[in-house]
Amino acid sequence: MWRNALQSIKVSVGWPTPWSARADLEASRIFRRTFYASKWQKRLGHLLEGRRRAPPPEIPEKESLQNDFNIKPFKPVLDSKRTGVLAYKIGCMSLWDEWGVKHMVTVCQLDRLHVLTPLTLQKNGYEAVRVGLGYRSIHRQKRQEIGNAIAAGVGPKHHICEFRVSSDCLLPAGFPISVRHFVPGQWVFVSGWSKGRGYHGVMKRWGFAGGGSDKRGHKKDHRSAGSLGQRGVGKVWKYKKMAGHKGPDPRCMNAKVFRIESARNLIFLKGPLPGYKGSVVKIHDARGKTAFKNKHIRLPFPTFVPMPGVEYPVTVQEPPPQRDPFLYPEQPLYQPND
Repeated sequence: MWRNALQSIKVSVGWPTPWSARADLEASRIFRRTFYASKWQKRLGHLLEGRRRAPPPEIPEKESLQNDFNIKPFKPVLDSKRTGVLAYKIGCMSLWDEWGVKHMVTVCQLDRLHVLTPLTLQKNGYEAVRVGLGYRSIHRQKRQEIGNAIAAGVGPKHHICEFRVSSDCLLPAGFPISVRHFVPGQWVFVSGWSKGRGYHGVMKRWGFAGGGSDKRGHKKDHRSAGSLGQRGVGKVWKYKKMAGHKGPDPRCMNAKVFRIESARNLIFLKGPLPGYKGSVVKIHDARGKTAFKNKHIRLPFPTFVPMPGVEYPVTVQEPPPQRDPFLYPEQPLYQPND
């Protein structure tokens, strides 16, 4: 088809019908695909990069919310279990509390997090909530996922996951979950996938101590794995810690909620989290004995339900400790006897 187009161009211009060097050169100019801009456009783009950035958003201090799904809060019982959330890892930063103590936090965003389908015991055999995060083009979705999104009244989601819940914590389809689902100061359970580190030895991958120095007779044995098995067995046992590819591996950890911001659905968690920037992490309520640290906090069940006519602060931070952390006790310094 493109040869016919070139032929018509040559005839209209007045070129001879047979192919020539000049015709090939002009055709390459017309149908050449330019993937990159010129160096002048690149330089101009670098100069105007600061102006093209979006201005910082104006975050209000308070906001009024509505309960469109008529969800009623309740007091939890022994087996009440709330749903978890999905979030994008944005990056790390430093924040300071009222006392001036610096905290390293990881920022996560609950981008367009909605409930897609509640799974009940009568219909599905177990109780869970299927939630969706972010946005993904409809052309990259399966028909079943498109139908679930249409039934819930939300857009196509980038990542979908199920969270087991109790019967009293089931949420209706289409319900938006915000960062007010968590309370600043509570402990949460975060799970994700660590970064891919490539091929490494046993010292970096598993934390082996390595061999001794040459002065103690360890020749060419500084970073080796050492013995791999026994003489009588004559084989290497399964799951032996050896050199190989490090990451991405599943990781889980406990973190404390330092601050939440409902305007952009940002949650600030203390400490590092697994994964790259932009990776998806799961955030649950604290599990095991770490859950006892949340006994003094009243968590909203089944989730945060706004009250009519009440203005809520947009940014909420955990309360500071009552005692000044920099107020060290005065201890006498004894000089040694001369």
